[in-house]
Amino acid sequence: MIRILVIDDHPAVREGTKAILETDSEVEVDCLEPPYTAELMEKIDFLQYDAVLMDMNLGDVNGIELAKQITSQEHQCKVLLYTGYDVNDYMEEAISLGIHGVISKTESKEKILSHIRHALLGEIILSFDYVKKLIERQTLKSPSMKEANEPLTDREKMILMEVERGLTNQEIADKLHLSKRSIEYSLTSIFNKLHVSSRTEAVLIAKSEGIL
Repeated sequence: MIRILVIDDHPAVREGTKAILETDSEVEVDCLEPPYTAELMEKIDFLQYDAVLMDMNLGDVNGIELAKQITSQEHQCKVLLYTGYDVNDYMEEAISLGIHGVISKTESKEKILSHIRHALLGEIILSFDYVKKLIERQTLKSPSMKEANEPLTDREKMILMEVERGLTNQEIADKLHLSKRSIEYSLTSIFNKLHVSSRTEAVLIAKSEGIL
Protein backbone atom coordinates (compact mmCIF):
# COMPACT_ATOMS: atom_id res chain seq x y z
CA MET A 1 0.00 0.00 0.00
CA ILE A 2 1.27 3.47 -0.94
CA ARG A 3 0.18 6.22 1.45
CA ILE A 4 0.09 9.73 -0.01
CA LEU A 5 -0.58 13.11 1.60
CA VAL A 6 -1.97 15.86 -0.66
CA ILE A 7 -1.29 19.46 0.40
CA ASP A 8 -3.25 21.92 -1.75
CA ASP A 9 -5.33 24.93 -0.78
CA HIS A 10 -8.04 24.24 -3.37
CA PRO A 11 -10.69 21.78 -2.08
CA ALA A 12 -11.54 20.58 -5.60
CA VAL A 13 -7.89 19.73 -6.31
CA ARG A 14 -7.46 17.95 -2.98
CA GLU A 15 -10.59 15.85 -3.27
CA GLY A 16 -10.22 15.32 -7.02
CA THR A 17 -6.66 14.07 -6.66
CA LYS A 18 -7.68 11.80 -3.80
CA ALA A 19 -10.60 10.34 -5.78
CA ILE A 20 -8.50 9.74 -8.89
CA LEU A 21 -5.52 8.17 -7.16
CA GLU A 22 -7.61 5.94 -4.90
CA THR A 23 -9.11 4.20 -7.93
CA ASP A 24 -5.85 2.25 -7.65
CA SER A 25 -6.38 -0.37 -4.94
CA GLU A 26 -2.75 -0.04 -3.83
CA VAL A 27 -3.08 3.66 -3.01
CA GLU A 28 -4.44 5.45 0.06
CA VAL A 29 -4.66 9.26 0.12
CA ASP A 30 -5.07 11.77 2.94
CA CYS A 31 -5.64 15.49 2.38
CA LEU A 32 -4.28 18.27 4.56
CA GLU A 33 -6.54 21.31 4.81
CA PRO A 34 -5.36 24.92 5.25
CA PRO A 35 -4.12 27.04 6.85
CA TYR A 36 -0.61 25.74 6.21
CA THR A 37 2.05 26.89 8.63
CA ALA A 38 5.56 25.88 9.60
CA GLU A 39 4.21 24.93 13.02
CA LEU A 40 1.66 22.59 11.44
CA MET A 41 4.36 20.87 9.38
CA GLU A 42 6.29 20.15 12.59
CA LYS A 43 3.27 18.43 14.14
CA ILE A 44 2.55 16.06 11.25
CA ASP A 45 3.91 12.53 11.50
CA PHE A 46 5.36 12.11 8.01
CA LEU A 47 6.60 8.64 8.92
CA GLN A 48 3.11 7.36 8.12
CA TYR A 49 3.33 8.56 4.52
CA ASP A 50 5.35 7.37 1.56
CA ALA A 51 4.95 10.56 -0.46
CA VAL A 52 3.63 14.12 -0.26
CA LEU A 53 2.12 15.98 -3.21
CA MET A 54 2.80 19.61 -2.35
CA ASP A 55 1.21 22.49 -4.26
CA MET A 56 3.68 25.31 -4.93
CA ASN A 57 1.11 28.06 -4.48
CA LEU A 58 -0.66 27.80 -1.13
CA GLY A 59 -2.22 31.23 -0.98
CA ASP A 60 0.05 33.42 1.13
CA VAL A 61 2.37 30.48 1.83
CA ASN A 62 5.28 29.43 -0.41
CA GLY A 63 4.87 25.70 -1.03
CA ILE A 64 8.53 25.30 -1.94
CA GLU A 65 9.57 26.64 1.46
CA LEU A 66 7.20 24.24 3.22
CA ALA A 67 8.51 21.39 1.08
CA LYS A 68 12.04 22.33 2.10
CA GLN A 69 11.02 22.14 5.74
CA ILE A 70 9.50 18.68 5.25
CA THR A 71 12.59 17.32 3.46
CA SER A 72 14.79 18.54 6.32
CA GLN A 73 13.04 16.21 8.77
CA GLU A 74 14.27 12.69 9.50
CA HIS A 75 11.89 10.38 7.65
CA GLN A 76 11.72 8.47 4.39
CA CYS A 77 8.69 10.32 3.03
CA LYS A 78 9.35 11.73 -0.47
CA VAL A 79 8.11 15.21 -1.37
CA LEU A 80 7.01 16.06 -4.91
CA LEU A 81 5.88 19.50 -6.04
CA TYR A 82 2.38 19.44 -7.54
CA THR A 83 1.83 22.40 -9.84
CA GLY A 84 -0.04 23.97 -12.71
CA TYR A 85 3.12 25.77 -13.88
CA ASP A 86 5.78 24.50 -16.30
CA VAL A 87 7.51 21.74 -14.34
CA ASN A 88 10.86 22.27 -16.10
CA ASP A 89 11.12 25.80 -14.69
CA TYR A 90 11.33 24.44 -11.15
CA MET A 91 13.09 21.09 -11.54
CA GLU A 92 16.64 22.19 -10.71
CA GLU A 93 15.59 24.16 -7.65
CA ALA A 94 13.42 21.27 -6.46
CA ILE A 95 16.23 18.72 -6.76
CA SER A 96 18.70 21.04 -5.01
CA LEU A 97 16.30 21.21 -2.04
CA GLY A 98 15.92 17.44 -1.81
CA ILE A 99 12.51 17.38 -3.48
CA HIS A 100 11.96 14.25 -5.58
CA GLY A 101 10.50 15.84 -8.68
CA VAL A 102 7.82 18.16 -10.01
CA ILE A 103 4.46 16.87 -11.28
CA SER A 104 1.95 18.76 -13.39
CA LYS A 105 -1.64 18.76 -12.15
CA THR A 106 -2.69 18.00 -15.72
CA GLU A 107 -0.99 14.60 -15.72
CA SER A 108 -3.00 11.39 -15.77
CA LYS A 109 -3.37 9.12 -12.75
CA GLU A 110 -0.92 6.68 -14.29
CA LYS A 111 1.77 9.32 -14.78
CA ILE A 112 1.32 10.79 -11.30
CA LEU A 113 1.64 7.35 -9.74
CA SER A 114 4.61 6.60 -11.98
CA HIS A 115 6.37 9.72 -10.67
CA ILE A 116 5.59 8.68 -7.10
CA ARG A 117 6.75 5.09 -7.53
CA HIS A 118 10.03 6.25 -9.07
CA ALA A 119 10.47 8.72 -6.20
CA LEU A 120 10.06 5.88 -3.70
CA LEU A 121 12.97 4.16 -5.44
CA GLY A 122 15.07 7.30 -5.20
CA GLU A 123 14.57 8.09 -8.90
CA ILE A 124 13.31 11.19 -10.70
CA ILE A 125 11.40 11.34 -14.00
CA LEU A 126 12.75 14.04 -16.31
CA SER A 127 11.31 15.14 -19.64
CA PHE A 128 13.33 14.68 -22.84
CA ASP A 129 13.43 18.44 -23.49
CA TYR A 130 14.71 19.13 -19.99
CA VAL A 131 17.51 16.56 -20.23
CA LYS A 132 18.42 17.80 -23.71
CA LYS A 133 18.89 21.33 -22.38
CA LEU A 134 21.03 20.03 -19.52
CA ILE A 135 23.28 18.16 -21.94
CA GLU A 136 23.59 21.18 -24.22
CA ARG A 137 24.55 23.32 -21.25
CA GLN A 138 27.25 20.86 -20.16
CA THR A 139 28.74 20.23 -23.59
CA LEU A 140 28.89 23.83 -24.74
CA LYS A 141 32.54 25.00 -24.66
CA SER A 142 31.70 28.47 -23.43
CA PRO A 143 28.72 28.58 -21.04
CA SER A 144 28.86 32.37 -20.86
CA MET A 145 28.50 32.61 -24.65
CA LYS A 146 25.53 30.26 -24.58
CA GLU A 147 23.82 32.34 -21.93
CA ALA A 148 24.50 35.49 -23.93
CA ASN A 149 22.84 33.97 -26.98
CA GLU A 150 19.85 32.63 -25.09
CA PRO A 151 16.64 34.67 -24.89
CA LEU A 152 15.19 35.38 -21.49
CA THR A 153 12.67 32.80 -20.32
CA ASP A 154 9.11 33.84 -19.51
CA ARG A 155 9.88 33.57 -15.81
CA GLU A 156 13.00 35.73 -16.17
CA LYS A 157 10.95 38.37 -18.02
CA MET A 158 8.37 38.33 -15.20
CA ILE A 159 11.13 38.80 -12.64
CA LEU A 160 12.70 41.63 -14.64
CA MET A 161 9.32 43.42 -14.84
CA GLU A 162 9.09 43.30 -11.06
CA VAL A 163 12.66 44.59 -10.81
CA GLU A 164 11.62 47.53 -12.99
CA ARG A 165 8.82 48.26 -10.51
CA GLY A 166 11.41 48.52 -7.75
CA LEU A 167 10.58 45.34 -5.83
CA THR A 168 13.27 43.67 -3.73
CA ASN A 169 14.28 40.05 -4.29
CA GLN A 170 12.19 38.97 -1.31
CA GLU A 171 9.16 40.95 -2.52
CA ILE A 172 9.48 39.40 -5.98
CA ALA A 173 9.80 35.94 -4.41
CA ASP A 174 6.65 36.50 -2.36
CA LYS A 175 4.67 37.83 -5.33
CA LEU A 176 5.67 35.00 -7.69
CA HIS A 177 5.51 32.29 -4.98
CA LEU A 178 9.16 31.39 -5.43
CA SER A 179 12.05 31.18 -3.01
CA LYS A 180 14.40 34.14 -2.63
CA ARG A 181 17.28 31.92 -3.74
CA SER A 182 15.41 31.09 -6.95
CA ILE A 183 15.04 34.81 -7.68
CA GLU A 184 18.75 35.32 -7.07
CA TYR A 185 19.63 32.45 -9.44
CA SER A 186 17.33 33.90 -12.11
CA LEU A 187 18.83 37.38 -11.77
CA THR A 188 22.32 35.95 -12.20
CA SER A 189 21.17 34.25 -15.39
CA ILE A 190 19.56 37.49 -16.60
CA PHE A 191 22.76 39.48 -15.92
CA ASN A 192 24.85 36.95 -17.87
CA LYS A 193 22.49 36.91 -20.82
CA LEU A 194 22.32 40.69 -21.01
CA HIS A 195 26.05 41.27 -20.23
CA VAL A 196 25.27 43.50 -17.26
CA SER A 197 26.21 43.53 -13.59
CA SER A 198 23.32 45.33 -11.94
CA ARG A 199 19.53 45.40 -11.77
CA THR A 200 19.41 48.93 -13.21
CA GLU A 201 21.56 47.99 -16.20
CA ALA A 202 19.45 44.89 -16.79
CA VAL A 203 16.26 46.94 -16.97
CA LEU A 204 17.84 49.56 -19.26
CA ILE A 205 19.25 46.97 -21.68
CA ALA A 206 16.00 44.98 -21.67
CA LYS A 207 14.06 48.12 -22.56
CA SER A 208 16.50 49.13 -25.31
CA GLU A 209 16.27 45.65 -26.85
CA GLY A 210 12.50 45.53 -26.65
CA ILE A 211 12.45 42.75 -24.08
CA LEU A 212 10.37 44.86 -21.68
